[in-house]
Amino acid sequence: MKKLFLAILFFIGATVAQAQEERQVDRQDDHQDQIQQEPQVPTQISMERSARVEAKRLHDEKVAEKRAKRLAKKEARAKSKQPAVKD
Repeated sequence: MKKLFLAILFFIGATVAQAQEERQVDRQDDHQDQIQQEPQVPTQISMERSARVEAKRLHDEKVAEKRAKRLAKKEARAKSKQPAVKD
């Protein structure tokens, strides 16, 4: 009888512990959903926009530098292939 009573208490305790853990996880999920649904702060939006513009500008500068280097190499190759002009 004692063993049966202890087994029942054990299963009740395990069930209660699991239910509390699931409730905690559900709360965390609800908080995450609320955070994602909140509108962004205007300063955050402007910071993200300016960062995006800055990143694009830097990327464009790098592309332009690479293009200029390729063009310079191409011109140097073309010059070296031309026969030397004698006076």
